[in-house]
Amino acid sequence: MLDELNPAQREVVELRRHCVAVACPGAGKTKTIATKAAMLLGEPGATVGAVTFSKDAALELRERILALSGPGAKKRLLAGTFHSLAYKQLGGGSESAPDIATDGDRTGLLIQVLSDAGLDWKVEDAIAAIEAIKTNFGQVQADTPEALLYQSYQDALERNGKIDFQDMLRLAVDGMQRGTIAPYPLTYLLVDEFQDTDPLQYQWIALHAQAGSIVTVVGDDDQSIYGFRSALGFRGMESFIRQFEAQPVVLGNNYRCHAEILGAADRIIRNNRDRIPKELVAHKGPGGEVLFQRYPDEYAEAVAAMEYLGPALREGQSTAILARTNRILDPVEAVCRSHGIKYYRASGKSILSRPEAALMCNLLELVQKTKTAGVDALLSFAGIGTQELKLIHRKGRASTDQRQKKELLEMGLSENSADRYRELMKRLAEWRSLCDRQFYSLVLEGVREWMLKHTDVDQAKRAITTTYDVLTRLNGPFSERLDFLHRDNNEPAPDALILTTMHSSKGLEWDRVWIIRAEETVVPDEKSTESEERRLFYVAVTRARAQLRISTAKKNPTSRFVLEARLE
Repeated sequence: MLDELNPAQREVVELRRHCVAVACPGAGKTKTIATKAAMLLGEPGATVGAVTFSKDAALELRERILALSGPGAKKRLLAGTFHSLAYKQLGGGSESAPDIATDGDRTGLLIQVLSDAGLDWKVEDAIAAIEAIKTNFGQVQADTPEALLYQSYQDALERNGKIDFQDMLRLAVDGMQRGTIAPYPLTYLLVDEFQDTDPLQYQWIALHAQAGSIVTVVGDDDQSIYGFRSALGFRGMESFIRQFEAQPVVLGNNYRCHAEILGAADRIIRNNRDRIPKELVAHKGPGGEVLFQRYPDEYAEAVAAMEYLGPALREGQSTAILARTNRILDPVEAVCRSHGIKYYRASGKSILSRPEAALMCNLLELVQKTKTAGVDALLSFAGIGTQELKLIHRKGRASTDQRQKKELLEMGLSENSADRYRELMKRLAEWRSLCDRQFYSLVLEGVREWMLKHTDVDQAKRAITTTYDVLTRLNGPFSERLDFLHRDNNEPAPDALILTTMHSSKGLEWDRVWIIRAEETVVPDEKSTESEERRLFYVAVTRARAQLRISTAKKNPTSRFVLEARLE
């Protein structure tokens, strides 16, 4: 096994003291961890723990370790996530195990707690505040809304005999500190993605080290991109080295990227001050390509990406488009649809799945008279309430026929609703006339304008605009365009173009990568720190194996990170 490792990887595997392996992107860290675990399990009587952040990663690591060490080591290997291992310490799997609150339980309890406490908070904001407090060992400043929220929520959980996901780790750590829960009796403990540990997870590891486990943590402070989740990053790695006199070992060989890509990434990340120094070496050597381009707008940018990545997909290369947020991928999806490119949105829902997109399609079918039902939904969207719709139905089914205002008022509709009804029917008649004369673009423009006028919800506006953008890039009658639109090709497949965010791209890699909207105000995002945004951009750049494109729409100045990479 050792023959397949480079000198730094071998040093990590052979160390029998606390160790911090600083693994650059593509450094083969999983291979190193699995090999070390297998070697440790070869020691008579040794027990080994392997901890990761996700269930899938834990299962994969367990399988790789057992494949190297053999099934005989299975009983001496403990592999899992922080939370699953903490839950076992609390009695998970036994009759005395605490009941875990589901997301629905938590939401229901919080709605009641917020109401009782008189707090005008959104549920998601309350969840974020509670999670931050639990990560901080349940400590919160007294006499604050946060303290009231936290105590009321914990009381509600206790009344219902439940704990939540964050409580698993908090209670396990608290029990180990009090001496009521024993740390796992591990000879060795291996921890992956250590840069992502929060204070609670760090303490769980530290308590095992203090109990006698020899700990090896593997991570990269330059890839710490979860500061908003209280990830410790550089501070955690430095703290572990000092607290336990751990031996740092840099795994600087990158087996993923060609030198041109790794060089650009290195020039970017060196602008961060608080980081562990490391020399990055591209094992593949030169032969890659990095280009930067500007486009007039996000649609021209998306079309260029399709024209570049489409042939690569047909050749069997893996491809991805990365963006700072899921929202930025909407125009790209519109272009994928109109170009017939198979794609998969890997980091969030498609905007085309919003009800407003379906409603626009329904309206266009009414315009083309290929559908007669669905008027109620449009009238409701226009602001006519359920009770007034019932009044309309008493005089016969709601139809697309125009009615006199006097008749509508006599039915019991308000004057405002009568005007909205008549406006929609008037517009519908105009659109039908234009459709008969094949003035499809004018109809689409009118439908988009009417729908945007009746909503002030940002996501609804995006759904309407994106649907409009897709349909305007297609040809023929609306029936043909809608048939094309309804062919949902947004599914994972080996030959699909991946559309995802920079955060979700972590741990993944592709032959060709295109980073879009690399602009100031987009990345770095003003809601985050510059150093974390630089690490996020570094992660995005190092996803590419051979070819990397970075681009902007000319809405904003070019991102400082592109300038740092010296691509201009």
